[in-house]
Amino acid sequence: MEDTLNQIEELFNSAKSKNEFQFLLTILNYKHIGSPDEASNLKEWFSALEFYKNLYSEKEGNEKVRIGLLIYSTFFENSDFYNIIGSLCLNALDFGGSSRLFWKTKKQERLLGTGEKIRAIKEKLSDCNYDKLIDFFENVHYEQIRNTFFHSAYGISGDDYVLFDSEPIIIDGTIHYRVSIQKFLIPLIENVIVFFDKFRTEYVKAFEVYSEEKSIKGHFPDLKDVVVHGTEKGLKGITIKKTSNFYGEWYDASILFDEAYGFWTATNINFSFPQQETIEIDEALRRYESKQDIKTSNAEFNNLVDKITERRFEREMIRIIDLLVKYGNEKYDKWKNETNNFKKESIKKLPLPFYEKVIEINQHLDTNEILKRISELKQLPPTATTD
Repeated sequence: MEDTLNQIEELFNSAKSKNEFQFLLTILNYKHIGSPDEASNLKEWFSALEFYKNLYSEKEGNEKVRIGLLIYSTFFENSDFYNIIGSLCLNALDFGGSSRLFWKTKKQERLLGTGEKIRAIKEKLSDCNYDKLIDFFENVHYEQIRNTFFHSAYGISGDDYVLFDSEPIIIDGTIHYRVSIQKFLIPLIENVIVFFDKFRTEYVKAFEVYSEEKSIKGHFPDLKDVVVHGTEKGLKGITIKKTSNFYGEWYDASILFDEAYGFWTATNINFSFPQQETIEIDEALRRYESKQDIKTSNAEFNNLVDKITERRFEREMIRIIDLLVKYGNEKYDKWKNETNNFKKESIKKLPLPFYEKVIEINQHLDTNEILKRISELKQLPPTATTD
């Protein structure tokens, strides 16, 4: 677990050193005017988990288990946590972050579920080579535990946590409808606690280190002078110089904490949602265009495809279709070149979703070759015959 905690610290440090302005926007996490309690649910998440941790340390037996499950389940539910982790990855790759990384489509009619967010975040973590953080989400998060606890679909029998009305937990290829509390569940809870403590420490430290005013550069979207307002109480906001032009006069833009009224506010920042989304989609496309293949999960990429398909902007459509072809071809070539017949059959269907999506949304390509490949991939393997 120590390597995992080190990578949390590395993520914050890397994001800050690569793109300090975007790093500041990520940790400020500004969405709208409001007090710290209303601007984000992160503060309440920190406070609630600290409270639950105190109870956990005080209780014994089944009461301790129930509070531990509350910690475990609450930890994985916070949306801003995933937004910040994902945005820090983007900052470390020299891109801007976003407070809307996990909306399903541009209409924002549905936020991705916890499992979907984790699958989407893994690709960003992979791009940054944070393998231990990927391992944490893969090996510590079990949606069956979170769901059964929050839906009161569990039981405690001796040392076993029993799942009701749930898919089983798969451990080392074995199906389990009950797991040991002491050998399996408690270690998961303890790992969540130390991960949370480290994330909270690094997030708070990111504010506290700004103890005095400093000047940096940042793209907003053009390169601007930025004043970072550090105080003895830590970061209190930023001012982007000469950003807005009104009647021929240039004015500064800012995100600042108003001490007198106790809320965060922004001035002279007039990005509309369509402008922001266009910038974010362009950066996402550039990131995928620089990648030879998708390493861990298609979830984030598929969400990007959905957003672009809804918008129907010609240039974005061309770029995403080209990416679908690129990744489909990459997986097709791996299948064609595989010499192990068992593995070859297991990866045969991997190119299909990419090629089929091209056929569904294509506007500019000659798809004859893709259609041939789809037909080839869908052919049934030869069956053994006996005399």
